[in-house]
Amino acid sequence: MRKPAATDRPYLQSLSHSFTLDFVVLCNGTKAEALAMKEELKELLSTMGLTLSEEKTKVTHITDGFDFLGYRIIRSIGTSGKMVPKVLIPAKAIKQFQYKVRGMLAPKTTRESMSAKILALNRLTRGWCAYYRSTSSPQWGFREVERKLFWDMAPWLGKKYKAKIPKVLRKYMKGNTFGTTATSLVLPTTYKAKRYMAKRWYNPYTEKEAIIREKILAYESLWTGKEDRYGYKDLREEVILRKGTTCYLCGTVLHPSEVEIDHDTPRKRFKDPTEADRMKHLQPLCTSCHRAKTHRLHRI
Repeated sequence: MRKPAATDRPYLQSLSHSFTLDFVVLCNGTKAEALAMKEELKELLSTMGLTLSEEKTKVTHITDGFDFLGYRIIRSIGTSGKMVPKVLIPAKAIKQFQYKVRGMLAPKTTRESMSAKILALNRLTRGWCAYYRSTSSPQWGFREVERKLFWDMAPWLGKKYKAKIPKVLRKYMKGNTFGTTATSLVLPTTYKAKRYMAKRWYNPYTEKEAIIREKILAYESLWTGKEDRYGYKDLREEVILRKGTTCYLCGTVLHPSEVEIDHDTPRKRFKDPTEADRMKHLQPLCTSCHRAKTHRLHRI
Protein backbone atom coordinates (compact mmCIF):
# COMPACT_ATOMS: atom_id res chain seq x y z
CA MET A 1 0.00 0.00 0.00
CA ARG A 2 1.35 3.47 -0.88
CA LYS A 3 2.45 5.56 2.06
CA PRO A 4 0.34 8.75 2.25
CA ALA A 5 2.23 11.82 1.13
CA ALA A 6 2.28 15.03 3.09
CA THR A 7 -0.25 16.52 0.70
CA ASP A 8 -2.66 13.68 1.41
CA ARG A 9 -2.97 14.30 5.13
CA PRO A 10 -5.30 17.33 5.12
CA TYR A 11 -7.66 15.40 2.81
CA LEU A 12 -7.57 12.33 5.08
CA GLN A 13 -8.24 14.51 8.11
CA SER A 14 -11.25 16.09 6.41
CA LEU A 15 -12.62 12.64 5.61
CA SER A 16 -12.47 11.62 9.26
CA HIS A 17 -14.92 14.41 10.15
CA SER A 18 -17.26 14.06 7.16
CA PHE A 19 -20.09 12.12 8.83
CA THR A 20 -22.91 12.89 11.26
CA LEU A 21 -24.63 10.81 13.90
CA ASP A 22 -28.29 11.40 14.80
CA PHE A 23 -29.65 10.17 18.11
CA VAL A 24 -32.27 10.95 20.76
CA VAL A 25 -31.76 10.84 24.52
CA LEU A 26 -34.86 10.56 26.72
CA CYS A 27 -34.74 11.76 30.32
CA ASN A 28 -37.35 11.05 32.99
CA GLY A 29 -36.54 14.14 35.02
CA THR A 30 -36.39 17.92 35.11
CA LYS A 31 -35.04 20.28 32.45
CA ALA A 32 -31.98 20.93 34.64
CA GLU A 33 -31.23 17.19 34.70
CA ALA A 34 -31.66 17.02 30.92
CA LEU A 35 -29.19 19.88 30.44
CA ALA A 36 -26.73 18.14 32.76
CA MET A 37 -27.02 14.98 30.63
CA LYS A 38 -26.31 17.07 27.55
CA GLU A 39 -23.02 18.29 29.06
CA GLU A 40 -22.07 14.71 30.00
CA LEU A 41 -22.76 13.57 26.43
CA LYS A 42 -20.68 16.43 25.05
CA GLU A 43 -17.71 15.30 27.16
CA LEU A 44 -18.23 11.65 26.21
CA LEU A 45 -18.36 12.43 22.49
CA SER A 46 -15.23 14.54 22.73
CA THR A 47 -13.31 11.49 23.97
CA MET A 48 -14.31 9.75 20.72
CA GLY A 49 -13.19 12.64 18.55
CA LEU A 50 -16.77 13.79 17.94
CA THR A 51 -18.40 17.18 18.47
CA LEU A 52 -21.96 17.80 19.63
CA SER A 53 -23.65 20.27 17.28
CA GLU A 54 -25.26 23.05 19.31
CA GLU A 55 -27.32 24.19 16.29
CA LYS A 56 -28.93 20.77 15.84
CA THR A 57 -29.26 19.89 19.53
CA LYS A 58 -32.64 20.65 21.05
CA VAL A 59 -33.76 20.15 24.64
CA THR A 60 -37.56 20.01 24.73
CA HIS A 61 -40.47 18.57 26.65
CA ILE A 62 -42.23 15.52 25.22
CA THR A 63 -45.54 17.42 25.36
CA ASP A 64 -44.07 19.96 22.90
CA GLY A 65 -42.74 17.12 20.75
CA PHE A 66 -39.82 16.81 18.36
CA ASP A 67 -39.06 15.53 14.86
CA PHE A 68 -36.69 12.59 14.33
CA LEU A 69 -35.97 10.60 11.15
CA GLY A 70 -39.03 12.04 9.45
CA TYR A 71 -41.45 11.30 12.31
CA ARG A 72 -43.18 13.68 14.73
CA ILE A 73 -42.92 12.28 18.28
CA ILE A 74 -45.14 13.90 20.88
CA ARG A 75 -47.27 13.17 23.96
CA SER A 76 -50.95 14.08 23.82
CA ILE A 77 -54.39 12.83 24.86
CA GLY A 78 -55.24 9.42 23.39
CA THR A 79 -58.56 7.68 22.74
CA SER A 80 -58.69 6.54 26.39
CA GLY A 81 -58.57 10.15 27.60
CA LYS A 82 -55.08 9.74 29.06
CA MET A 83 -51.78 11.29 27.99
CA VAL A 84 -49.95 8.83 25.72
CA PRO A 85 -46.90 9.04 23.43
CA LYS A 86 -47.67 9.28 19.71
CA VAL A 87 -45.65 8.98 16.52
CA LEU A 88 -47.22 11.21 13.85
CA ILE A 89 -46.68 12.23 10.23
CA PRO A 90 -45.15 15.74 10.38
CA ALA A 91 -46.61 18.49 8.22
CA LYS A 92 -43.18 18.91 6.63
CA ALA A 93 -43.30 15.33 5.30
CA ILE A 94 -46.71 15.92 3.70
CA LYS A 95 -45.48 19.10 2.00
CA GLN A 96 -42.35 17.32 0.80
CA PHE A 97 -44.47 14.59 -0.81
CA GLN A 98 -46.71 17.18 -2.45
CA TYR A 99 -43.71 19.13 -3.82
CA LYS A 100 -42.29 15.92 -5.28
CA VAL A 101 -45.60 15.12 -6.99
CA ARG A 102 -45.77 18.67 -8.37
CA GLY A 103 -42.29 18.29 -9.85
CA MET A 104 -43.02 14.87 -11.37
CA LEU A 105 -46.21 16.22 -12.97
CA ALA A 106 -44.77 19.52 -14.20
CA PRO A 107 -46.10 20.73 -17.60
CA LYS A 108 -42.71 20.08 -19.25
CA THR A 109 -43.09 16.32 -18.54
CA THR A 110 -46.21 15.78 -20.66
CA ARG A 111 -44.15 14.10 -23.43
CA GLU A 112 -43.58 11.14 -21.12
CA SER A 113 -45.90 8.12 -21.23
CA MET A 114 -48.94 7.98 -19.00
CA SER A 115 -47.96 4.41 -18.04
CA ALA A 116 -44.40 5.44 -17.13
CA LYS A 117 -45.67 8.39 -15.09
CA ILE A 118 -48.14 6.19 -13.18
CA LEU A 119 -45.41 3.61 -12.42
CA ALA A 120 -43.11 6.35 -11.12
CA LEU A 121 -45.84 7.90 -8.94
CA ASN A 122 -46.75 4.45 -7.60
CA ARG A 123 -43.16 3.94 -6.44
CA LEU A 124 -43.28 7.23 -4.57
CA THR A 125 -46.68 6.48 -3.00
CA ARG A 126 -45.79 2.93 -1.94
CA GLY A 127 -42.52 4.00 -0.34
CA TRP A 128 -44.05 6.98 1.47
CA CYS A 129 -47.12 5.12 2.74
CA ALA A 130 -45.12 2.06 3.83
CA TYR A 131 -42.87 4.36 5.87
CA TYR A 132 -45.73 6.16 7.61
CA ARG A 133 -48.44 3.49 7.91
CA SER A 134 -47.18 2.46 11.39
CA THR A 135 -47.72 5.96 12.81
CA SER A 136 -50.65 6.97 14.99
CA SER A 137 -53.77 7.42 12.81
CA PRO A 138 -51.99 7.91 9.45
CA GLN A 139 -55.19 8.09 7.37
CA TRP A 140 -55.54 11.87 7.73
CA GLY A 141 -52.08 12.31 6.23
CA PHE A 142 -52.84 9.81 3.45
CA ARG A 143 -55.99 11.77 2.56
CA GLU A 144 -54.00 15.02 2.37
CA VAL A 145 -51.41 13.66 -0.07
CA GLU A 146 -54.05 11.77 -2.08
CA ARG A 147 -55.98 14.96 -2.78
CA LYS A 148 -52.84 16.56 -4.18
CA LEU A 149 -51.87 13.45 -6.16
CA PHE A 150 -55.28 13.04 -7.80
CA TRP A 151 -55.87 16.67 -8.71
CA ASP A 152 -52.35 17.13 -10.07
CA MET A 153 -52.68 14.02 -12.23
CA ALA A 154 -55.94 15.19 -13.84
CA PRO A 155 -54.54 18.51 -15.23
CA TRP A 156 -51.37 16.68 -16.35
CA LEU A 157 -53.49 14.30 -18.45
CA GLY A 158 -55.48 17.25 -19.74
CA LYS A 159 -52.31 19.01 -20.95
CA LYS A 160 -50.88 15.79 -22.40
CA TYR A 161 -53.97 14.82 -24.41
CA LYS A 162 -55.30 18.40 -24.91
CA ALA A 163 -58.57 17.62 -23.16
CA LYS A 164 -60.66 19.34 -20.52
CA ILE A 165 -60.99 17.87 -17.03
CA PRO A 166 -64.52 16.36 -17.51
CA LYS A 167 -63.31 14.48 -20.61
CA VAL A 168 -60.17 13.34 -18.76
CA LEU A 169 -62.28 11.96 -15.92
CA ARG A 170 -64.60 10.10 -18.31
CA LYS A 171 -61.83 8.63 -20.47
CA TYR A 172 -59.01 7.82 -18.05
CA MET A 173 -60.78 7.02 -14.78
CA LYS A 174 -60.71 3.35 -13.66
CA GLY A 175 -62.99 3.08 -10.66
CA ASN A 176 -61.90 5.87 -8.33
CA THR A 177 -58.41 6.34 -9.81
CA PHE A 178 -56.65 6.94 -13.12
CA GLY A 179 -55.21 4.11 -15.19
CA THR A 180 -54.48 2.40 -18.48
CA THR A 181 -55.21 -1.16 -19.55
CA ALA A 182 -52.17 -2.45 -17.64
CA THR A 183 -51.48 0.06 -14.85
CA SER A 184 -53.50 2.01 -12.31
CA LEU A 185 -52.51 4.92 -10.09
CA VAL A 186 -52.14 3.73 -6.50
CA LEU A 187 -54.02 5.97 -4.07
CA PRO A 188 -52.52 6.51 -0.59
CA THR A 189 -55.81 5.78 1.20
CA THR A 190 -55.67 2.17 -0.01
CA TYR A 191 -52.95 1.69 2.63
CA LYS A 192 -54.33 0.90 6.06
CA ALA A 193 -52.77 1.68 9.42
CA LYS A 194 -50.39 -0.99 10.66
CA ARG A 195 -49.94 -1.41 14.39
CA TYR A 196 -46.40 -2.49 15.24
CA MET A 197 -46.30 -5.02 18.08
CA ALA A 198 -42.92 -6.20 19.40
CA LYS A 199 -43.02 -9.16 21.79
CA ARG A 200 -39.25 -9.15 22.27
CA TRP A 201 -36.43 -6.76 21.48
CA TYR A 202 -33.40 -8.38 19.92
CA ASN A 203 -30.00 -6.85 20.52
CA PRO A 204 -28.15 -7.01 17.16
CA TYR A 205 -24.80 -7.27 18.97
CA THR A 206 -25.67 -10.23 21.21
CA GLU A 207 -28.54 -11.99 19.43
CA LYS A 208 -28.57 -13.88 16.13
CA GLU A 209 -31.74 -12.23 14.88
CA ALA A 210 -31.19 -8.67 13.68
CA ILE A 211 -33.68 -5.85 13.99
CA ILE A 212 -35.44 -4.94 10.74
CA ARG A 213 -35.59 -1.17 10.31
CA GLU A 214 -37.43 1.00 7.82
CA LYS A 215 -35.42 2.65 5.08
CA ILE A 216 -35.75 6.41 4.94
CA LEU A 217 -37.36 7.48 1.67
CA ALA A 218 -34.79 9.20 -0.56
CA TYR A 219 -36.63 11.66 -2.82
CA GLU A 220 -33.51 12.48 -4.84
CA SER A 221 -33.01 8.93 -6.17
CA LEU A 222 -36.65 8.29 -7.14
CA TRP A 223 -37.44 7.66 -10.81
CA THR A 224 -39.71 10.43 -12.08
CA GLY A 225 -41.09 8.58 -15.12
CA LYS A 226 -38.63 9.93 -17.69
CA GLU A 227 -38.06 7.48 -20.57
CA ASP A 228 -35.18 6.94 -22.97
CA ARG A 229 -37.74 7.17 -25.77
CA TYR A 230 -40.73 9.39 -25.04
CA GLY A 231 -44.07 7.59 -25.13
CA TYR A 232 -42.60 4.08 -25.40
CA LYS A 233 -44.58 2.47 -22.57
CA ASP A 234 -47.91 3.78 -23.87
CA LEU A 235 -46.99 2.57 -27.37
CA ARG A 236 -46.05 -0.85 -26.00
CA GLU A 237 -49.41 -1.22 -24.25
CA GLU A 238 -51.25 -0.26 -27.43
CA VAL A 239 -49.35 -2.83 -29.53
CA ILE A 240 -50.11 -5.60 -27.01
CA LEU A 241 -53.76 -4.56 -26.87
CA ARG A 242 -54.19 -4.54 -30.68
CA LYS A 243 -51.83 -7.30 -31.82
CA GLY A 244 -51.76 -9.62 -28.82
CA THR A 245 -48.82 -11.35 -27.13
CA THR A 246 -47.94 -13.97 -29.77
CA CYS A 247 -44.48 -13.68 -31.34
CA TYR A 248 -44.90 -12.78 -35.02
CA LEU A 249 -41.85 -14.84 -36.04
CA CYS A 250 -41.94 -18.10 -34.05
CA GLY A 251 -45.57 -18.10 -32.87
CA THR A 252 -44.78 -18.46 -29.16
CA VAL A 253 -47.55 -17.22 -26.85
CA LEU A 254 -45.97 -14.84 -24.32
CA HIS A 255 -46.86 -13.21 -21.03
CA PRO A 256 -47.37 -9.43 -21.54
CA SER A 257 -44.23 -8.70 -19.51
CA GLU A 258 -42.15 -10.85 -21.91
CA VAL A 259 -43.20 -9.09 -25.12
CA GLU A 260 -40.55 -7.14 -27.07
CA ILE A 261 -41.91 -4.43 -29.39
CA ASP A 262 -40.09 -4.51 -32.73
CA HIS A 263 -40.12 -2.31 -35.85
CA ASP A 264 -40.51 -4.43 -39.00
CA THR A 265 -38.18 -1.91 -40.68
CA PRO A 266 -35.26 -0.44 -38.69
CA ARG A 267 -36.34 2.82 -37.07
CA LYS A 268 -33.30 4.74 -38.32
CA ARG A 269 -34.40 4.19 -41.95
CA PHE A 270 -37.50 6.33 -41.46
CA LYS A 271 -37.09 10.01 -42.23
CA ASP A 272 -40.00 10.81 -39.90
CA PRO A 273 -39.76 9.06 -36.47
CA THR A 274 -43.52 9.40 -35.94
CA GLU A 275 -44.08 7.29 -39.08
CA ALA A 276 -41.85 4.54 -37.65
CA ASP A 277 -44.06 4.30 -34.56
CA ARG A 278 -47.30 3.76 -36.48
CA MET A 279 -49.08 0.53 -35.65
CA LYS A 280 -48.54 -0.99 -39.12
CA HIS A 281 -44.76 -0.94 -38.59
CA LEU A 282 -44.79 -2.50 -35.11
CA GLN A 283 -44.97 -6.16 -34.09
CA PRO A 284 -44.66 -8.20 -30.88
CA LEU A 285 -41.67 -10.57 -30.69
CA CYS A 286 -40.19 -12.90 -28.10
CA THR A 287 -36.77 -12.03 -26.66
CA SER A 288 -34.95 -14.72 -28.66
CA CYS A 289 -36.36 -13.64 -32.02
CA HIS A 290 -35.81 -9.97 -31.22
CA ARG A 291 -32.15 -10.56 -30.33
CA ALA A 292 -31.57 -12.73 -33.42
CA LYS A 293 -33.12 -10.12 -35.69
CA THR A 294 -31.13 -7.28 -34.09
CA HIS A 295 -27.89 -9.29 -34.41
CA ARG A 296 -28.64 -10.06 -38.06
CA LEU A 297 -29.30 -6.42 -38.91
CA HIS A 298 -26.07 -5.31 -37.23
CA ARG A 299 -24.10 -7.73 -39.40
CA ILE A 300 -25.56 -6.30 -42.60
